[in-house]
Amino acid sequence: MSSPTPDRAVTLLSLTGLRAISLLFVFIGHSLALGVFSDPEAAADYNMLTGSGRIAFLAVSFFFVLSGFVLTWSAKPGQSARGFWRRRLVRIGPCHLLIAAIALVQFAAAGETLRWGPALANIFLVQNWWPDQDMIMYQLNGTTWSLSVELLCYAMFPLLFRLISRLGTRALWSWGIGLGLAAALIPLVSYPLLSGFPPSEFYPAGSWPQLWALYFFPPVRSIEFVIGMILARIIATGRWPNIGILPAVLLNVAVYLLLYVLPGPFGNAALYPIPSALLIAAAATRDLSGRASVLGGRFLVWLGELSFVFYVSHLVVMFAVHAAFTGDVVGYARAYTRVTFDTPVAIAFMAGVLVLCVGVAWVLRRTVELPAMRRWSRPASPRAPRRDPEPQPQPHP
Repeated sequence: MSSPTPDRAVTLLSLTGLRAISLLFVFIGHSLALGVFSDPEAAADYNMLTGSGRIAFLAVSFFFVLSGFVLTWSAKPGQSARGFWRRRLVRIGPCHLLIAAIALVQFAAAGETLRWGPALANIFLVQNWWPDQDMIMYQLNGTTWSLSVELLCYAMFPLLFRLISRLGTRALWSWGIGLGLAAALIPLVSYPLLSGFPPSEFYPAGSWPQLWALYFFPPVRSIEFVIGMILARIIATGRWPNIGILPAVLLNVAVYLLLYVLPGPFGNAALYPIPSALLIAAAATRDLSGRASVLGGRFLVWLGELSFVFYVSHLVVMFAVHAAFTGDVVGYARAYTRVTFDTPVAIAFMAGVLVLCVGVAWVLRRTVELPAMRRWSRPASPRAPRRDPEPQPQPHP
């Protein structure tokens, strides 16, 4: 059965709701860094349930695929590359720079030694292009490595959109499946090429060059973005087989559980793009059919609209709360003071931090993100009044 002929006027609210759930997965994975459980068994159980943080890896892959899908779905014929790039930079730049400035103040207040090389690479979002762990692990805001990947995707998008738009349905399917298989096979290639390096403290399953190539290197991670673009084009042709949301969810769960037994390199990103694409397609086709979805509920949509500002700010907020309790900023690459609680209090503590992160994201969206988009997303024209940018639910890992 094929998907319904798409109506571009339909708002794909379920995708926005899925972003909210993925944000929760990202937060859960990153909350491991706080180490708030005083009970070793509870800490071990939490680590096991989150797959040692792999639940966040799954969410990040989902966001990359969704980013390519949404940008392709919302693209208009004749849009200029320059206008596209301006809108993307206006979307990510103001919040990114503000959070970087806050992180600088946070580091200074905690007496941290600032490494200006990695810090500047972080600010200009070029940190992913060197296989140097300092560029990734010593930075102002640990989430912005994904923005470095997104910049490459944005740079390529106008050309890729033109090329993908010319493909027929059969070619779209061939390229989509081929890229999904390529992503899954990259870890196999990494074994003979990158496993001979010394083990990394950040990646016990292998070497730092292996982790960098599989998880951080922009050309590799852009595969997921391109899969999302191809998926949007397939659905736009009306030739997508509607598999349903529940089977797609079960497939994602199965892949996640499979990673508990597969070698470590497969748990970074290799097997996530295809299950993520199927879930995105199932949610989109449901919305296009006009059927209601829990994912399109008001609260999930509201939370999903905060996705970018939540993502880019939540680590800084999380570490600020930690510093308020200990006076020590959490660091990826050194020992730091831990604040621990009994299990019920630890869970309540993390829930409180989550609520605080949502509140900060709401404030940033209202005071920074939306005003910046209204002010700079379109060039000023003396002949026509400035209009608000069209709502484009742009996801982020």
